[in-house]
Amino acid sequence: MPLIERIQHLDEVRAWRGTIRLEGVYTAGVAGERWLRGLQEGKIYGTRCPRCRYTYVPARRFCERCLGALGEEAWVEVGPQGTLVAWTRVHVAPDGDPLASPRAIGLIRLDGADAVLVHELIGDREWESGIRVEAVFRAPPERVGSIRDLLGFRRL
Repeated sequence: MPLIERIQHLDEVRAWRGTIRLEGVYTAGVAGERWLRGLQEGKIYGTRCPRCRYTYVPARRFCERCLGALGEEAWVEVGPQGTLVAWTRVHVAPDGDPLASPRAIGLIRLDGADAVLVHELIGDREWESGIRVEAVFRAPPERVGSIRDLLGFRRL
């Protein structure tokens, strides 16, 4: 049966039984890699669209609004302070296991940025939307160019 023919009955559907091994390597891409290198330096970069005037964090290569290219001139340093837009407390790890102690995760709009960044909130307290926060980085010798170089955000 050619692939372009429409299937009329379920008994016409073909299936592959078994498993297919898939392997892959994730790359952050050109903008993502540069953004991560900024974290390694203790800086947070965004890209500002010259047409839309919208600043993305993490940085992007193309504007999601007008599809314009975001070249070298679009790169701007943002933060390290910002405003906590919203937050939640997480009790379950990504693998589904309960956490030993809950974590707070927040949406932070860094100074100079329009987009929000999702990251951990540091400190055992009740958080409030609208408060000012600041980035906390690992010590310089411990940074490797990873999102984990940014430990999270603490209340100012």
